[in-house]
Amino acid sequence: MSTDLAITAVTATLRQLLDEEIADQWGATVLGDELKKEFVVTHLLPHKVRDLQAAKNVVNLFLYRTEMNAAWRNMPLPSQVKPGESGAPPLALNLDYLITAYGEDEREEAAHYFLGQAMRVLHDHAVIPRAKFNEVLPKALVHRQIEQVTITPRPLTVEDLSRLWAMFQTQFRISAAYVVTVVLIDSRTATKSAPPVLKRGPDDSGITALASAPPVLDSARAESGFAAVRLGESLVLTGERLDGGGLSALLRHPSFSAPEELPVVAVDATHVKVAIPNAAADWPAGLYSISLLVTRPGMAKWTTNEVAFGLAPQITRSPATHANDGSPFEVTLTVTPEIRETQHTIVLYGADQITPTSITATEIKFDAPPVEGKHLVRLRVDGVDSIPIAKDANGILQFQTHQILEVTP
Repeated sequence: MSTDLAITAVTATLRQLLDEEIADQWGATVLGDELKKEFVVTHLLPHKVRDLQAAKNVVNLFLYRTEMNAAWRNMPLPSQVKPGESGAPPLALNLDYLITAYGEDEREEAAHYFLGQAMRVLHDHAVIPRAKFNEVLPKALVHRQIEQVTITPRPLTVEDLSRLWAMFQTQFRISAAYVVTVVLIDSRTATKSAPPVLKRGPDDSGITALASAPPVLDSARAESGFAAVRLGESLVLTGERLDGGGLSALLRHPSFSAPEELPVVAVDATHVKVAIPNAAADWPAGLYSISLLVTRPGMAKWTTNEVAFGLAPQITRSPATHANDGSPFEVTLTVTPEIRETQHTIVLYGADQITPTSITATEIKFDAPPVEGKHLVRLRVDGVDSIPIAKDANGILQFQTHQILEVTP
């Protein structure tokens, strides 16, 4: 794995490759005369090259961009992470270089000669030898990383070149772009190793596997068919693969410190029933979630997904009738299950919402407006309404009389 010196090592290695393999003369028979000035390989900012190397033959190697390597970005090194361990992926980088040539005394034909040589050298070393990194900068450890470093030409459009040289704030020079990939810099994030295992399962029997897909829940609804379940009623859970046995229900409510576990009655492969206890002090009205706890021999317990359901409050109003005298009058609702201090309650009186004037665990009082007629009274606790509808012996729906208040003339 490479160290933080990896980028420096790549730049220095490329520079040495170019310096060793580019010839500084082209021969006296070429273009009628020999090159006279010294040849150097630099890695300067483009606008600084001619300031520091005014008249020499120059090949400038400039790193102008780094980007994350997509293939290695989220993958820890296989040589450093074993099954059961978590390890941070390395910093995987692609390095973009710009190769620019300058001829002595601004001779463009000389610049073309050196650029051609530089492109040939990089073409011949498409895969940089590991030994070269070890020779140039061994402390960078690039020669020990799992992935070899390659050089690939990166074609740039005229628009790309224009933007690039505008960013350099200097005059354009003939150049070629290359991407060097991949450089893997070791992360210093601590990793966690799996502890050794003496035996796998009881008597080293190995793991216990479940051959079929696990149970899953789709919905929960009241067996009565109403929008919410009430104390003492049953909840029907619909799902898949619910006939495997070993099931119990886990019910959660914001006021519970831990889930409440209830027995489950199997109906068929897609339905089970859960009876809600008739315990007013223990089961507040409101929204709940329910999941199934699966217990199978020789296997750890696990839970299914959760689905939501509502537990509706039940009320009785008092008085049943009131003679209208033109002023608001007090109505008392007897509530079950008990109301808790943290719960939000509101009275629905006909089409109006009324804020209670007094709330205790079992009673709610509010002022009703002096409007003659029959008014349906409901209570909403944490978003779940009391159910004002009942079925008679013939299954016909009708309003519950104990939730109707009549204001007479």
